[in-house]
Amino acid sequence: MTSRSTQARALVLCGPTASGKSELALTVAEAIGAEIINADSRQIYRGMEIGTGMPSRSALRRVPHHGYAIVDPVETYNAALYARDAAAAVNDVWRRGRLPLVVGGSGFYIEALTGDRLLDRPPPEAWLRERLRREAEIHSPEALWEWLSALDATARARVPHGDSYRTLRGLELALTRNRGAADTAARTLPKAAAFRIAVLTLGREALRQRIDVRVRAMFENGLLDEARVIRRHAPHAPALSGIGYAEALSYEDGLATWHEAIAAAQRRTARYAKRQETWFRHMRSATIVSADDAVAAANALTHMARELAAAA
Repeated sequence: MTSRSTQARALVLCGPTASGKSELALTVAEAIGAEIINADSRQIYRGMEIGTGMPSRSALRRVPHHGYAIVDPVETYNAALYARDAAAAVNDVWRRGRLPLVVGGSGFYIEALTGDRLLDRPPPEAWLRERLRREAEIHSPEALWEWLSALDATARARVPHGDSYRTLRGLELALTRNRGAADTAARTLPKAAAFRIAVLTLGREALRQRIDVRVRAMFENGLLDEARVIRRHAPHAPALSGIGYAEALSYEDGLATWHEAIAAAQRRTARYAKRQETWFRHMRSATIVSADDAVAAANALTHMARELAAAA
């Protein structure tokens, strides 16, 4: 691919944690000369490489990556900021003649960037509240308040900082009025920008086994040391309540045995993966790609990527 001024196109690869997104993304990127852009809400933080499953140093050398380890754990970051930064990366990669490959499992971030969302009409109250509950499990109250402020300029004066109930209620109202972060992203990218979304799926038992192996490996490869460093430098960082870190510190504080901490993190990760699967099933324009056969999945994704690149 050569440099061009046409409007951006990108392949988005999403799916539940431990479904094999990162490995497949590397295969596809190397096959067609793509560059990878992060869509994981935790992998944006520095010093959290182990606990978030960030791409290895070897992977970073093999393929250019964007949007990883860009803010400190104490900093506020949300879907609106992500949409701005990822849009800039998508356009930069595209202008340089390469295909952007957006990879991650954070549904709000992906919807914010692509505009592929469930809020074309006011959604049922219960459904939207469930979505916001899931977001609150991932992000700190401060991050949610900043996100509300980005969506509604009057919220900063109306909603007290730290009032979780009113923050979530404000987000519900703002999103119902169809003023979500996806609209922010839509204004930052060219209107004709084309995103093709691929959702990885994996059999339930296979996914659970991969989650268990991954979580155990994180604990064995230094997750506790990583959690200690974060707590020493930022004892109130929201990351410390995140999956893996909270369980590692429960062992550190004598609240659980080593094996109990690992098992708790495995269960919590499995629940999160199930919520991700539910989220991605409702994305309206996604192509489902089975990851049960990694070779077939890589071939299918490479074909999709080449089609996008050829359409320039």
